[in-house]
Amino acid sequence: MTTAADRRGRMLRPCRVICVALSVFGFLAFSITRPTETIPPLTQPASSGVFTADDGSFILGKGLPPAGNSDRVQNSTLGFERVFVINLPERYDKLDAFSLASSLTGFSHDVIEGIKGATVVNKTLPSLDNLPKKERSRNNIVGCWRAHLNFAQKIVRERIQTAIVFEDDSDWDVSFKDQLADATGSRYISGTTTTPRSPYGDDWDILWLGHCSTQQHPAGERRFVIENDDTVPPMAHRVNFNKVPKLNELGYDNSTRIVFRANNGVCLYSYAPSYRGAQKVLRWQNKVQKFEPIDIGIGYQCRDDTNFKCIAVFPQLVDPHKSAGRASRDSDIATYDPTQMREK
Repeated sequence: MTTAADRRGRMLRPCRVICVALSVFGFLAFSITRPTETIPPLTQPASSGVFTADDGSFILGKGLPPAGNSDRVQNSTLGFERVFVINLPERYDKLDAFSLASSLTGFSHDVIEGIKGATVVNKTLPSLDNLPKKERSRNNIVGCWRAHLNFAQKIVRERIQTAIVFEDDSDWDVSFKDQLADATGSRYISGTTTTPRSPYGDDWDILWLGHCSTQQHPAGERRFVIENDDTVPPMAHRVNFNKVPKLNELGYDNSTRIVFRANNGVCLYSYAPSYRGAQKVLRWQNKVQKFEPIDIGIGYQCRDDTNFKCIAVFPQLVDPHKSAGRASRDSDIATYDPTQMREK
């Protein structure tokens, strides 16, 4: 079978973009559950390099998913209409790093200003139930929640059809655009059979490309499988929110990457809403009965809203960057020991 490396016509690429721009660091990955315990036999169409499984999987060989315009992922907006990064105004350092990394990869971006939670009064929140009692924790979670809703609001106000957003400490592989070309397997997951307007298809609400936890939706029987992907991080360099899954125990080789309909999720390192998806996020988040951090809230929406179609990639394509030096320079939400140092 033709491997991902053969198909892309490239050699192994072990470094990630911020490694080039700043320093070396580890990869993160999380979990996927599979609805069947046994792997069905594979069959090969007589005139195709594409393998299909009896359970609805699409395994990428020489062929591609339904004909589309996936070459557009190589453009300056990664195949989306717009690209954004969420950044607190005082974190010039993070925006410097993100700008360097995005310039090396070859995409442009606009800034969504991060929000200080202290400026968000309680009467604007949909619920006070489950809100942290400690002021610092409350402000951190509420500020992050509001910044992501401002991103969704911008999409709706400006009628942007698709947009991808990154957190300002995001990191990705130097072959990110090639990986996104594989992520256009979302067309297969959403059932696209004609040429879509977006290279990722037109029938989805969220593409969850950077996470630290996800599961496959019980209603999502399809999987788009990329075998022998040389950009998949080795098991020794995977970390996650719970435990690191071993894909070979789920019937896949550990060098496999999968696109699937997501049931839940944690961490919003990077994701892409469609226009209708942003509308649904705004509506859902403003009527919840129990306040949750924005990533948990969107994960629950993927799980509980049958009309909200989330598509994820595992292992994910975007992770957080951890630079050398003081750990206190990392996330503005977490609390760190001011004496903790990172050598690399």
